[in-house]
Amino acid sequence: MLPRAHRVVRGDDFRRAVRRGRRTSTPHAVLYRVTGEADGPRFGVVVSKQVGGAVVRNRIRRRIQAICAGSLASIPSTDLIVVRVLPGAHEVSWDTLRAEMGDGLRRAVTAS
Repeated sequence: MLPRAHRVVRGDDFRRAVRRGRRTSTPHAVLYRVTGEADGPRFGVVVSKQVGGAVVRNRIRRRIQAICAGSLASIPSTDLIVVRVLPGAHEVSWDTLRAEMGDGLRRAVTAS
């Protein structure tokens, strides 16, 4: 699980990332990255009702958070990243999702 210190919890932070962040796409998610945060890398996950019911949305959110928790060491400490999950992501296997997210995070960080 992603520690609270590394999660985006305020709505203002989500809005700022989506409106002003640099966008990177994967087949099942869109990543928004904002630099200049002072308190370490933070991740937020947005899963709309178009993805599925509550159980499906929470399952995909937990999977994305687990992938982000495993990537903490490779993300600069000044980044805020919001992941918007696209419909159909719940049908993808864990390995595929992990590979896509790993590639997306790598591209988001290197696309300064």
